[in-house]
Amino acid sequence: MDRSWTQKEKNKGRVFGQGTENKIFLKIEHWGQRDDSAYSLEGKMFEERGGTTIEAKIGRGKKATFFVVFWFGFLSIFIAIGLGVTFLGDVPWMFSAMFIIMPLFMMAIGGWLFGRSAKRGPEDERRILNFLEDKVKAREVRSLG
Repeated sequence: MDRSWTQKEKNKGRVFGQGTENKIFLKIEHWGQRDDSAYSLEGKMFEERGGTTIEAKIGRGKKATFFVVFWFGFLSIFIAIGLGVTFLGDVPWMFSAMFIIMPLFMMAIGGWLFGRSAKRGPEDERRILNFLEDKVKAREVRSLG
């Protein structure tokens, strides 16, 4: 596979993935994005009525959700320590800045980055489904149950 990016792919991202006879995994990758918060399709394939049925979930991966919970939880510990020591003890303002303001700043940056990728979510889902439709003539069928 050619690893160079076309200008169109740099602007919109590209879909790639892998699969076996029973499993499928597709993910959209964006130029310059090196995290796991991109949307993906992960599922199973099986034969049905002379064709192949794909049962899959599409959305953000479990790793991305875990990372966000870990990120905000870890930084919250520093904020709690900073607030506790600031209100219960006589500490210099620089200590408060280091243990309260810096983690808040890091939370804001993390929230902005995660939110930026969330805005692309519906577009990424559409691109993954269009890729499936284009490459294997797949069409979306909603479950009745």
